[in-house]
Amino acid sequence: MGVIYPPIRQWDFAGGALRATLAGVRPAGSLCKESGAFWLGDRAAVARVTTVVLPSGDGVMESSGRWQVSAEVFGSISRWVTPRRLCLLGMAHTHMPGVPVRLSQTDRSHGVHVPGFLEIVIGNAGRDTDHRVWGWHVYEDGRYRRLLEPELSVRISLAFEIRIDVWRADAHGVYPGGTDEQPNVQ
Repeated sequence: MGVIYPPIRQWDFAGGALRATLAGVRPAGSLCKESGAFWLGDRAAVARVTTVVLPSGDGVMESSGRWQVSAEVFGSISRWVTPRRLCLLGMAHTHMPGVPVRLSQTDRSHGVHVPGFLEIVIGNAGRDTDHRVWGWHVYEDGRYRRLLEPELSVRISLAFEIRIDVWRADAHGVYPGGTDEQPNVQ
C-alpha cells in the first residue's frame, strides 16, 4: 500500500499561478472583503502547482474579516478534481490592510489538516504583489508552522515553463473562467 500523503520537500508553482491568484482575490479586496484561491496539482516530493481555482458566488462568504467556503463548494471542487487526478496542495486567502499575514486561530483549527498542505496569507487585500512577504505556512507534525527565509526560497520556486489553468467554483460546480487579467489557460 502506498503512502497516503507523500512528503513534499518543494513546491514548484506555474509562473502564472501567483498572478492568477492575485487577479482573482483583488476584486473582493477592492470592496474591503477577504477572498481566496485553491492551488492544485501533482503531489510528489516536488509538488507542481498547475491549477488555480477561485471560489466565489453561491456558497462562498467574503466579508471584511472572513473568507469562508461552504462544504458544497468543497464538494464541487472535490468531484471536479477526481477525474483530472489533481490534488489540493494549498490555499491562499487575503487579510485586510493592517492585519498581519499570520494564520488566525480559526485558520489553524478549522483549516485543512493534511501533512504538507500550504496555507498562505496575502496581505493588504491582495495588493502585496511580492510573494516573499506573504505568510507561507505548512502543516507538519500536527500543526501549521510558518516558512521563513531561507527555507522559503529553497522550498518554493516559480517554474515559468509549467502551464497554468485557472477556474472558478461555487456550490454548483467548477467552470472555466479566469479573470480579465488572467485567461482560463495560459
